[in-house]
Amino acid sequence: MTRYLVSKGLLWLISIALILFCFSIVSHAQDTLKRPAHIGFIYPLSSNGIQAPYTENGISFHLLAGVSGQEDAFCLSGLSSIVKGNADGAIISGLYNHVGYNGHGFQLAGLVNYNGNNFKGVQLAGISNISKDARGAQISGIANFADNAGGLQMSGLTNIARNVDGAQLSGFMNIADSSDVQLAGFINITKKSEAIQVAGFINLGDTVETQIAGFINVAKKVKGLQLAGFVNIAEESDYPIGIVNIIKNGEKMIGVSMDEMGTSLVSLRSGGKVLYGILGAGYNFKEDNARYVLEAGLGAHFPIGEYFRFNTELTFSSLSDLKDDVYFKSTARITAGLKLGNRIELFAGPSFNYMGYESDQKDIREDHYLWNEKKGEQFNGLFIGGVAGIQFRF
Repeated sequence: MTRYLVSKGLLWLISIALILFCFSIVSHAQDTLKRPAHIGFIYPLSSNGIQAPYTENGISFHLLAGVSGQEDAFCLSGLSSIVKGNADGAIISGLYNHVGYNGHGFQLAGLVNYNGNNFKGVQLAGISNISKDARGAQISGIANFADNAGGLQMSGLTNIARNVDGAQLSGFMNIADSSDVQLAGFINITKKSEAIQVAGFINLGDTVETQIAGFINVAKKVKGLQLAGFVNIAEESDYPIGIVNIIKNGEKMIGVSMDEMGTSLVSLRSGGKVLYGILGAGYNFKEDNARYVLEAGLGAHFPIGEYFRFNTELTFSSLSDLKDDVYFKSTARITAGLKLGNRIELFAGPSFNYMGYESDQKDIREDHYLWNEKKGEQFNGLFIGGVAGIQFRF
């Protein structure tokens, strides 16, 4: 009995959908009639009867679903509203709103709002909003689609548009040919961005202004800042901020250095003409408690001449025996770089350092600090140091 009732119910809903679809694609075969109000159950059981597809209404109320030629102010339907022409004002339906041409005002649907041409105002849908041109706001639970979006697109999963003069916000992905602002939980994809791309994981673009990503940015040309948690990739980018930066017109150098504590490092410095990232690993031959070293940081070039420049760097390093003892070191340094030809650079300079470790560990600095204190189980110290090395451009 239950299966029979479910089958009958599904058949009934499918029949309604087919009827509404058929009438949604019927062309204007008659002159438009005007009515102040339209009240009905389901087409054609309404006050406008079979003339409903050719009628312009002031307000409309339908228990299940309604069909009309045009709505001027307000339309409320339990399941679906089908408007063959323009719809102004508010359209509210439990499942689906269909506007064949232009919409203006407010649309609310439990599942989908569809506009065949332009829409100005606010669209709210549980699943999706679809318009050719959308000016205002599209807000949905899953996806928004538009050729041209002027304003806000916000969805739980994805926004897709050709041109966006405003903002795209989604929980997962934004896709556009051209977009001012893209904010996504995972990925943004665009050919051209006039303002900013912000993604939890990755940004992809051709010509962009600013990219900010939790892990990686990829672009052809970046006019402003590229900020990534790990990797920036671009053909042109003068201001990348990331641990690894692969910039075609930039600089990549591998070097060997030694600091005041006897730590030898092999480091990759990669970036643009100005900013670069630092990633290094090394070994301390003097200390048993801090033999293995990892370093990461950021730097900036300041050219003085063709063969001479200053480099400022801020790095964070961890010194460990890979067992119990770990020492954390933060360093700010300025180095003078002397280029020997196009591929070799000698560098050296002073540094200002902070070191922190648990107070029961060995003091590997042997009390050579400008300032230090033991606070609870933590030791903190400041000291002056230096670094020198050589690096090779590739």
